[in-house]
Amino acid sequence: MKVSIARVLYLAPVAVIAAYGGWWIASHAGGGRAATHTLWQSLTLTEITVALLLRGRKPAGALAGILAAYLIFDLPWLTLPPMLFALLTVAAVRDHRTVTVASAAAAAVITAVPYLHGDRGSFAGYTLPLLAAAGSAVAAGTHLRRARARADGHARTSRSQTLAAGVLGASDTSRPTTRTGAQGPGL
Repeated sequence: MKVSIARVLYLAPVAVIAAYGGWWIASHAGGGRAATHTLWQSLTLTEITVALLLRGRKPAGALAGILAAYLIFDLPWLTLPPMLFALLTVAAVRDHRTVTVASAAAAAVITAVPYLHGDRGSFAGYTLPLLAAAGSAVAAGTHLRRARARADGHARTSRSQTLAAGVLGASDTSRPTTRTGAQGPGL
């Protein structure tokens, strides 16, 4: 199996999020009767990791799986970073309609979770900063998508755009895209 820079960049954020999740589970293990069991935490981390590994093929599906885990389990600090990264990926590689639906779904889940789980956090102190983080992820992903579209119109791309495409699982922007089956005159 060939290890390329694009593959390493694609897997690096997943490894960081999985390592953070492992640390989080280890530091919050065995909290008593009211705490979420370590098995559920580990299964949630596994689901999130698999979803992030599949984000290159189905970014909206990966986000939906992570949103489901965020909604079902009361593990916001385990599921929030992957949710924001998946939202960034959707915004960077999908069209504006998909991004709008994904953003609305993420905002609805972020707003509903404290009320569904009976948390005592205030809207301004807890939910609003999470909504701002989701909005920032969408804004950054949209900026990356537009920068990639501008770069596709030019012959050369910057190194940062090529690296961003590798991290997010998008196609390589260093090569011009061509249609398959389309032939020029005389070919």
